Amino acid sequence: MAITRWGEQPARMALRRERYSIPLAARIIGVPETHLRNTVLGCTRPSPVVRRELPKLLGVPLTDLFTDEVLEKEYNQSLNPWLPLAGAS
Repeated sequence: MAITRWGEQPARMALRRERYSIPLAARIIGVPETHLRNTVLGCTRPSPVVRRELPKLLGVPLTDLFTDEVLEKEYNQSLNPWLPLAGAS
């Protein structure tokens, strides 16, 4: 049974296999560490940058890094709980 929404993604093992830590990979591809961590753990869908850059970094197709269920919809940044609330001071 998955602990997160979509379960651990194959990207996590691919990062380990290529000896990339999540912080290092996030820095290289230019995304926040928390986003990459949440993506490979199956908590959130991958952003366009992750979809584009992670396969390049690891040398594997996007479909080998994430399940079909995760890739079926685009990342929706408005669902990001870390974004400041509109009108908040």
